[in-house]
Amino acid sequence: MKVILVTSEATYVKDNYLSLIKELTDSKKLPAGVEISALVLIKTVSAKLFFKMIGLMFMGVFGLPLALIKNMYSSIFGDGRVQHCESLNIPVFKFANINGAEAIAKIKEIGPDLIINIRTRNIYKKEILSIPDIGCVNVHHGILPENRGTMCDLWAWYEGRPVGFSVHWMNEKIDDGNIIEVREVDVRGVDRYIDIPMKSSLVEAQAVKDCLEKIIKEGKNAGVPNKCEKVNYTRNPDYQVIKQIKAKGLKL
Repeated sequence: MKVILVTSEATYVKDNYLSLIKELTDSKKLPAGVEISALVLIKTVSAKLFFKMIGLMFMGVFGLPLALIKNMYSSIFGDGRVQHCESLNIPVFKFANINGAEAIAKIKEIGPDLIINIRTRNIYKKEILSIPDIGCVNVHHGILPENRGTMCDLWAWYEGRPVGFSVHWMNEKIDDGNIIEVREVDVRGVDRYIDIPMKSSLVEAQAVKDCLEKIIKEGKNAGVPNKCEKVNYTRNPDYQVIKQIKAKGLKL
């Protein structure tokens, strides 16, 4: 099974997902027959994002923007993920958008069986979804089917609900495909949001490997319906919510 990993050029994870990439590219730890054919980084580094992070710092938010700025810097000057993959002869590509013509042409050339999307905000369209023989799966940072949208882990942490992530099949709708795996992340004692993406990343690698095992056995039939009566749709918190989070003694 030929697999392409897709993540963002810069993420909120304190090591910029280096530990996860190392785990998922260790051939000794992958299910038999699985080959990581490429790492795709979606370009997110920009002056606009940098100044947005500076703006958050003026609001009294420091952990999240500092981690992201550090990851922006490391992605430009000596990206450990790129260096690691190149040492294993795994090609690395950077694209502005997974749905762009350049990305589609290169991914078609590779001919993957499966694409795994991890922490990008690209909405995969029909053309890219149709390329892999088996399909595309996404690591969504909320517990499905109830929690959809963005920053689900932050909202769950703030509201005292279970924090975790889900691995699900992708279609043209957001967070909609059948659920293959759901994992809770232990956040007891955590008072800084920036620690949650890092803790999650250390669990995600094993969850993805477990999903690969299920997909090998069950193919596209792996998973359960992603349906529920009540859904929590969340978005990035605005300034008022940020103040409420801080008032609760939690740090961003």
